[in-house]
Amino acid sequence: MPEAMIPVIATQDVERAVRLSYAQAMVGSIFAASTGGMFLIGYALQLGAQNVHIGLMSTIPMLCVVVQLLSSLLVERGVSRRKLTLTFALLNVFGWGLIILIPYLAAGKSLGVKMGALIGIITLVTLFGQVSGNARGSWVGDLIPERFRGTFFGRLTMYGGIIGTVFALIEGRFLDLVKSSGIGAFSWLFAAGMLFGLANALLFAPQVDVPLQRKSEKGQFTGYLRATFANGPLMVVMLYALLWSLQGIAGPFFATYMLRDLGMPFLGIGIVNSAVTLTMLFSSPFWGRVVDRYGCRPVLISCTAGIAPLSLIWLVATNARLVYWLIIPVNLLCGFLVAGVSVALNTLVYKITPSAGRSVQFAVYSIIVVLCAAPMPTIGGNLADFAQAHWPAIGLRATFFAAIPFITLASFAARFIKEPASRHTGELMRNLPNHLRKPATLRQE
Repeated sequence: MPEAMIPVIATQDVERAVRLSYAQAMVGSIFAASTGGMFLIGYALQLGAQNVHIGLMSTIPMLCVVVQLLSSLLVERGVSRRKLTLTFALLNVFGWGLIILIPYLAAGKSLGVKMGALIGIITLVTLFGQVSGNARGSWVGDLIPERFRGTFFGRLTMYGGIIGTVFALIEGRFLDLVKSSGIGAFSWLFAAGMLFGLANALLFAPQVDVPLQRKSEKGQFTGYLRATFANGPLMVVMLYALLWSLQGIAGPFFATYMLRDLGMPFLGIGIVNSAVTLTMLFSSPFWGRVVDRYGCRPVLISCTAGIAPLSLIWLVATNARLVYWLIIPVNLLCGFLVAGVSVALNTLVYKITPSAGRSVQFAVYSIIVVLCAAPMPTIGGNLADFAQAHWPAIGLRATFFAAIPFITLASFAARFIKEPASRHTGELMRNLPNHLRKPATLRQE
């Protein structure tokens, strides 16, 4: 199947798209910080959620990833990627209005009804986000030049992290001050977040559309599907991403442990979590330059291996004071390493997928990775209940330790990634201390 001609885009259009993408990273991170993570879990706990409910809140929405095939079909048939991205991003934002209404419309209803409504609406907004994300991913592939993508994704993470960290702390303090208001405080928080989500969506409109240079003909979509599974490098990266995502067995339970089991305030949890974001935002541009210099493979191997054992520190973090003293420094290191994984993986999937049918390959990649990982939070909820019954000294933290083998296997799988022109991992590790001390050496080499 011949490779599609990549459209030529005016330099000023690329520069405008890059600037607007950075602005979106900032306002989008406020939207995400206001409506996700510890605040969504806190909202669910206010409704009376149990461990299994917390797991289902993560698992069921992940099943929406299958809609990416529909999105990719529309993209390959020539539907405007800008219109798809903008329309479904707006639907994603407005869906949060329904979540705000749950405690009022379901007043007096059973816990099952309330949690069913919450999980159902989260699933709906996730579905909208999957369509928007797939269309945007294909759009970015033609919009941002390959030579600049490592730096682009690095800065994107940095700008989003700066604002997201600040607002997570501000919002945590806000909820601590108004927690006597109960669930109403979360409604105000979600409503404010929606305004930033709306701004994020509307910033897609001024960006150049970059129409595809071809439209999928009858039978060609099936050909793109076959080409996806014939893409050996993508299959290996998919295996890595799948193993990496299985650590979702612990994902929603860090905030649950700190909030419910240790009784930490929202501000305290925000400080602990912001340690990860802090080093992510400052180190992402650094990793972007490293990726451009050494390639993605050595970064994935070294950073994933470094992350694997870090959860063991939770063995001794048994009260709020120890969490502040032990977890914050570990999270600073973790954020540095996670930034490397994020930048390298984002850059690599564009490098190993062709422009023709890229949206289809992205959809298949996401569907397989996400569907395999989808049961993990629910498994984690059941594991937490089992551990609390049989190993009360460990309790919910059993999910944290269960994630370690998956991250270790992901590091091993990264060794089989084939990336042309990438350097050896040993060379990166030898030179990394020098680059950390003198970042300018990356530009000099």
